[in-house]
Amino acid sequence: MTEIEIVIDESAKDVELFKSLKTVSLNKTELFKYAIMMWEVPHHVVDSDFDYLQSKIPGLEMLLSDFIEFSDKSIKNLSNDDRVKKIVSEAVGVGVGLKYTVDLLETNPNKFKKIEPLTDGKYLDYSTIKDEKEYEIETKGTVQNYYTTFKNDILLKKEDSKRKKVHLRFGTIAMIKNEDDTNNSKCVIVDDPPENIQIENDDTFKTQLLTYATFLSYIIDTTYYNRYIRPLKANKFQKVRINENKFFGKYNYLGKEYYGECFDYRLVKENAENISKEQIKARDYFKILTDKVGKNKIFIGLDTEIIDAINEKNVEFLDNFNSDVSVVENKNQSIFLDKDGIIIIKSKNGSDKQLEKILTEEEVFRRLGLYSNYIRGESHKCGAPCRSREIEGKPCDIQTYRENCHFHR
Repeated sequence: MTEIEIVIDESAKDVELFKSLKTVSLNKTELFKYAIMMWEVPHHVVDSDFDYLQSKIPGLEMLLSDFIEFSDKSIKNLSNDDRVKKIVSEAVGVGVGLKYTVDLLETNPNKFKKIEPLTDGKYLDYSTIKDEKEYEIETKGTVQNYYTTFKNDILLKKEDSKRKKVHLRFGTIAMIKNEDDTNNSKCVIVDDPPENIQIENDDTFKTQLLTYATFLSYIIDTTYYNRYIRPLKANKFQKVRINENKFFGKYNYLGKEYYGECFDYRLVKENAENISKEQIKARDYFKILTDKVGKNKIFIGLDTEIIDAINEKNVEFLDNFNSDVSVVENKNQSIFLDKDGIIIIKSKNGSDKQLEKILTEEEVFRRLGLYSNYIRGESHKCGAPCRSREIEGKPCDIQTYRENCHFHR
């Protein structure tokens, strides 16, 4: 856990709200969770998109693990590649900025939405509503020792005449460090005075559904994610449902159940591509890959109470929901359960026995083979017994890159 000092810029010194926090704390898995929220989710996840379904989550986690170092008072960006350094700094900026706002407003991460860009003009990153007042937040992350450029950019966006009126717009600038810098990290708060403006329409319920959609796009079967997101985008809330039977696995933690999906370092795209390049049997390659990469598995899940509340359209339950936060970190395992009911478990070298039972080694090998076939463009017949009356029981002839076609998953 890293504790970051809060620095109030001159532009924000008269805002009483900001005086309530002196530090913000963040752990590595929590940052990973906020980084997932940062990525743009397609409006429609393609059924056969293994890159998105298998590779993106472990790829992002590996990126952050390789290039971010946490200490008691500092976060360091270890990358020497300008492009990677920028991505890492942005991820830290989002994580620190959103965590600061969660603590500042005493709200829930599921109540943040990305702000749609204006056609002409600058835009801020996120907004949230608390006590009938709307807050917009611009998050920045940098390894530079000065923040004037970032401050000016934030204030310029705040002055944009095309923007609607809100109670408070402010910016957070996470000043992280390069590898050789021994100074502590800081988070600078930039602002203009707030205005006493109340919202006309509170769309928090839709915001929460969209926030969960970000995680659902990775952890529920593509077909059922698309059935969730399409009516949501069309504001047809009564048709928004999550089919809890279509999650890959279920994790039990502290007496509660979490439905979700598993990921593995061995399933990043480069490893699947190498199967085609290596003149070696798949099983032998999998053993070599395991010896090289290890058994590093991730589970991302959602509290079943949240799933029930969404399906029942229980607006009040969602608005008041706050899970107990739990953090477990040791050499080979980390568990992070956030206020929004999202749980992330990371296991090294098979240390989490429950996760090993959900995502077996045979399942990882099977997924790697399917992913490799997808990259080579080699589909196969579904083969599942058809359910249509006239051809009931006949093996399905539909070509697919997944284990079964979308009719039989």
